[in-house]
Amino acid sequence: MKIVFSIICLFVGLSSVAVASDASVQITQQGTKVNVSIDGKPFTTYHTGGDLPKPFFSPVRAADGTSITRSLSDPEDHPHHKGIWVAVDEVNEVDFWAEKGKIKNSSVKIIKASGDPAVMQVTNEWLGADHKPIVTENTVISIYANRLLTYDITFTAGAKPVVFEDTKEGLFGIRLPNGMREKEEGTVEDNKGVKGTKDTWGKPTEWIDYYGPLNGKTYGVALMDSPQNYKKSRYHVRNYGLFTISPFGDHSYTNKQQPADPKHLKAGETLNLKYGIYIHSGNTQQGKVADAYQQFLNVTKNNVAQKKPVQQPETDKVSAAPKKPVAPQKKVAAAPYEEQSDALKPILATEAAVSNECNTCPEGKRRGLFRRLRRRN
Repeated sequence: MKIVFSIICLFVGLSSVAVASDASVQITQQGTKVNVSIDGKPFTTYHTGGDLPKPFFSPVRAADGTSITRSLSDPEDHPHHKGIWVAVDEVNEVDFWAEKGKIKNSSVKIIKASGDPAVMQVTNEWLGADHKPIVTENTVISIYANRLLTYDITFTAGAKPVVFEDTKEGLFGIRLPNGMREKEEGTVEDNKGVKGTKDTWGKPTEWIDYYGPLNGKTYGVALMDSPQNYKKSRYHVRNYGLFTISPFGDHSYTNKQQPADPKHLKAGETLNLKYGIYIHSGNTQQGKVADAYQQFLNVTKNNVAQKKPVQQPETDKVSAAPKKPVAPQKKVAAAPYEEQSDALKPILATEAAVSNECNTCPEGKRRGLFRRLRRRN
């Protein structure tokens, strides 16, 4: 009987693990709202109404239903901090961050209505004073059962060139509720173990976790940067609950120690950015933020990251003399976020004469060469 009972207990235990691993996310659209649930329980709602200054997720709930975003009613400050959102200051001098410019949702496409993840694509037009799109934002949002959200954002410039100015006000983030804030009992910690907004604000790093108590329990939110972005992003993390990440602001985030680095797009040109946000219970270690970041890296791999194996055979061919390939590999690894265009420098007209090619030699040198050949003959 003991053996039979043990087998039954083992079967029940395995069944419980199977049920836990079968958690599923569901996305349903109702008018201007897109509702997201996990295992049938409300998780968050994406608001797209035309009367809104921008689309956003709110409220956003932890696994036990506790809202970890600030309420939209009667905000004590910064009413433009709404749930989870995408916006930034000074795009062609239009301030979308403070909602002086309108971000209009034009469509929501549910790519995968249920599963782990469930996936939706939103198209938002960032309108100028002429009510025409300065840029169009196409964002694929993947929502996982463990409350990891990945944002794959593609900006496409409109009919005119676009400039994302150097600013600290942006780009992707969340506003946390009172209680979780550092100014009360909250804690901010990055992937290297550095704590506090004073030492993490404006710094580039893989991820930062912001956690604190609500109703006697601890909850946290982690923001994650992607190595696939064109440069490292920095974190606008404040003790009053603002928590965002952006690549636009080297000058602003370093107290003017670094030069301004605005991002320019030609008409019709695109810019892709990837970020993750992870909602968890407990502190950084209890919430397994490091594991969630690894998950983020794994699920956001694209063709750019898969080009590395193609380069491997070239390294094998020169393995007999490893000193030559090692040097360029180190240079690439030292600055993986730099734009490829930064490594390319125009060849000056005065450098053409240095070539050993006879066709590029100055006229005087070519004549001297012909004279020597005649003497030899």
